[in-house]
Amino acid sequence: MHSPAIEHSAAFGQRTFDIFTNLQLDGLACLQKLGELNLAALKASVTESKSALSAGQFNAAPFAGVSDLQQQLVQRTLSYAQHVKEIDAQFTAALTKAGESLREEFGANVAQLGSGFGQTTPFSSDSAFGAMQSVMASMIHSSNVVQDSIKRASGMAGTALTSADDAAK
Repeated sequence: MHSPAIEHSAAFGQRTFDIFTNLQLDGLACLQKLGELNLAALKASVTESKSALSAGQFNAAPFAGVSDLQQQLVQRTLSYAQHVKEIDAQFTAALTKAGESLREEFGANVAQLGSGFGQTTPFSSDSAFGAMQSVMASMIHSSNVVQDSIKRASGMAGTALTSADDAAK
């Protein structure tokens, strides 16, 4: 049985599939960048601590290099926060682009369904529509999880920045 509602829903799903998968790939790329940034920051901290211990810097006068160390900490924290901000901006741009594309596709789909409304069977009887709704809800949830992860990382960077500023004072 061919139903215009099923045909429109399938076409909508095909057109939006790339939008959702591209958004997920962009989100995963942002998470990867954030993970690499965190690993690089941790590696730099460990390397600097090892170098300081090897050079015997902790045996010098206790407050001799405190000002320099605080300045370095503030600079690293600012740099880290800037990188997190760039990653967040990249994902936000991808999310905005996907939202605009979905809005356009949804508008086109509603117009197509509206033009043939008298010929369609109710959506409640179309299992294909229900399946598509479930897939779309899952993809939207995934993108929300990615965005929340990036926001939490941005918040941690802001907290670290505030702590670094307080320590420098």
